[in-house]
Amino acid sequence: MRYLYKKVIAAVLVLIASAAYSQNNCKCDLYDSLSKSRKTKSALIADLSKEKSTICQALAMELKGESLIFDKDDLDAAEICLRKAEEIYRKTNCDEGVLWNTYKQRFQVYWNRSDFPNAQEYGLKFLQSAEKINSVYDQAIANTMIAIVFYKTNQFEKGLVFNDKAAELLPKITESKKRQKILYFLSVRYMAHYLATKSTASIQKSLTYNLQHLALSKELKDTVQFARSYFNLSGTEEENKNWNKAMVYLDSGYLFINKKDTIDLWDYYANKSSLYIELKNSGRAILYADSALICANALEYKLYIAESQRIIAEAANLTGDYKKAYTALKTERMLRDSINNIERTKVVAELEKKYNQAKNENTIKDLDKKKQLYLFLAIAAILTATTIGFFLRQQNLKHKQNILETEQRLNRARMNPHFFFNALTALQKFALRDNDGQAMASNLSKFSNIMRETLESTYKEYVTIEQEMEFLNQYLEVQKIRFPQTFSYEVTAAKDLDIDELQIPAMIIQPFVENSIEHGFVGVEYPGKITVNFMIENKELQIQITDNGKGLDTTIKEKNEHISRASQIIKDRIYLLNIKLKTKAGFGIDNNSSGNGVIVKIHLPLLYKENKS
Repeated sequence: MRYLYKKVIAAVLVLIASAAYSQNNCKCDLYDSLSKSRKTKSALIADLSKEKSTICQALAMELKGESLIFDKDDLDAAEICLRKAEEIYRKTNCDEGVLWNTYKQRFQVYWNRSDFPNAQEYGLKFLQSAEKINSVYDQAIANTMIAIVFYKTNQFEKGLVFNDKAAELLPKITESKKRQKILYFLSVRYMAHYLATKSTASIQKSLTYNLQHLALSKELKDTVQFARSYFNLSGTEEENKNWNKAMVYLDSGYLFINKKDTIDLWDYYANKSSLYIELKNSGRAILYADSALICANALEYKLYIAESQRIIAEAANLTGDYKKAYTALKTERMLRDSINNIERTKVVAELEKKYNQAKNENTIKDLDKKKQLYLFLAIAAILTATTIGFFLRQQNLKHKQNILETEQRLNRARMNPHFFFNALTALQKFALRDNDGQAMASNLSKFSNIMRETLESTYKEYVTIEQEMEFLNQYLEVQKIRFPQTFSYEVTAAKDLDIDELQIPAMIIQPFVENSIEHGFVGVEYPGKITVNFMIENKELQIQITDNGKGLDTTIKEKNEHISRASQIIKDRIYLLNIKLKTKAGFGIDNNSSGNGVIVKIHLPLLYKENKS
């Protein structure tokens, strides 16, 4: 036993000595000396490639990939170089810390392609490597990168968590240029969160960090960053509806930007067009919107192209060019669907879980290396803790997965896309038949509001009864254009309801109304009637939806395809509501006992703006 013990101790000492030796060889000394000689990047790469040191060869390939991203915009070639760099790094005995910049550049490749799952994978790897080398600045950068991917996949609160982590690291960053960069990222990330959630705390943080960024940029005499601060101030004033002041800040920033920087130019043109839209200057709005699209196409960046198309649609709508507005909206939708699909969102969320798990495992490994003498005792304790922690974590993950799957089903169950195309066709026929510009504009405005509310419902949990009634009225009016003289409707609320304060989950009524129109009235020979009524009974909100259609006595297949779809949507909404607020909301569907058709009864807790948690 004593002999075995000595062998174990000897092996441990060899491992420690080997690890120390390998870490000493995880730095390319030649790079430091060449960097000081101020050689061009291409010359630096060539010299490093000739070096026999494996770590220097890996660094040469990494720098080549970085150059292909930023100098030549060749993402495919850049990815190949960065893959090779990672392969060479892994031939050394160095830990993950040496790969920090390779991971960072691979994030940039996937980000530029709008490949968010892969971008998030390498953003998390970058963060882990930055923690290995104890670089506070790179940890802050990584956290802001991870945050923006969560934003782009509509997971705004998760993104905010990582953005807050970056903000917590800011006081530890003392170097001016690095601090300036983090201040800029924090400002734009908090603004992005505000635009999606309307959080007053986020816009205040955005303004605070932006003013610090502006002051530091003045101190450093950095005109490019100075310009970007003004762009951000313009955005803040735009949100406060100070259009003219926002225009002044935007034009002031334009004076200092690099006119060859396509990204900054796009930012200027896009925001300029948006401001002119608010000021009802259609000519200027369309001019700058077209310029923004040219920049976006030059960048070949889907998100910028989609946003440019959205602005063009708004500007074209302002000019009365509805054909151009429709074409732009259709293009924007196709682009965003190709970027922001549910499966990608799920992958991004799963990557964060894998990262946390991997981080825990790496922590265990680090402790293991530092405390080899306590190995046997530590294993027993870790196994016990891990078993208990794994069980509890699995239970928690299962619960979170149920919620995530429910949210995904709701995202997939947004209003039937056929409605949008059929409604547009009906509006086109209406325009050709009646040639009534004012009526056409009014109907198109209703359709635009329906589309906006439907898309926003993916991240808007609640709406007021007043907003829901307005949405239903607009939706039913557009449906009446499609099915003239087929049905009438009535949307009412009891007089004792505070319809502008009382809230309900978004998009729980529309699926039943759609079902009545699309299927309930098919084949009936009398005028249809839909009623939606809101009232309070037994200290709960009661919603009653009735129609006089053919009822539920149809084929099983039709019932399953249509009634079950609406039922599943409301089941999911109510499930999430009951989980979050610990309530007992519910609903029921049956044939109308007082006549033809179906009656849907929904009971919800009373959710007011001021006391809803």
